[in-house]
Amino acid sequence: MEIKRFTLGDIKSNCYIVVKNQHALVIDPGYDSMAVKQFLKDNDLEVDVIYATHGHFDHIGGINALKALYPKAEVIAPKLDAVFFDPAMGISRLSYKVHVDSWLDTDIEQEISFQNLVFKVIHTPGHSQGGTSLYLASEGVLFSGDTLFYMTVGRTDLYLSSFEDLKDSLLNKLYLLPDNTICYPGHGRTTHIGFEKKFNSVVRMA
Repeated sequence: MEIKRFTLGDIKSNCYIVVKNQHALVIDPGYDSMAVKQFLKDNDLEVDVIYATHGHFDHIGGINALKALYPKAEVIAPKLDAVFFDPAMGISRLSYKVHVDSWLDTDIEQEISFQNLVFKVIHTPGHSQGGTSLYLASEGVLFSGDTLFYMTVGRTDLYLSSFEDLKDSLLNKLYLLPDNTICYPGHGRTTHIGFEKKFNSVVRMA
């Protein structure tokens, strides 16, 4: 398994491509990126899954372009953030509706299978109501979206965001993962759960 990171757009959101057996799982393609498309093409990869950790424009803006190139790919996103995917609902900062094949509910535990890798979907609201993280226990890897960053956390002054929800997501969900779990955030550099539990500037465990 290989993980490739692309930092995209003015807001510098991270898009990740998980590669295995010439297949790809693309996480948070926030912009229509030539670099992302060229990487997929140059490595002759087939995109199986396109996953949005949450609905903010800088994490979903490139979904339609990828779906057009890889129509067999399944686009998966959290249902509680559906308002951000359709400008007709009055909230999206995009001018077009973003295609989604499968909406994730939050009231049941869900998993995403990709090339014999099983990712657990962890509902981590706070930055957005439907925010999620993807945890791959077999590799000790977490894609935390905009819930957890190196030494800080995602904003909670946005529409449908909540600091109390985000704090709960960290203390009662992400911080319960093994300390050596590598965290790939939606912005910035990688970190580890154990480090953030001790040194995060906003939410840490006592």
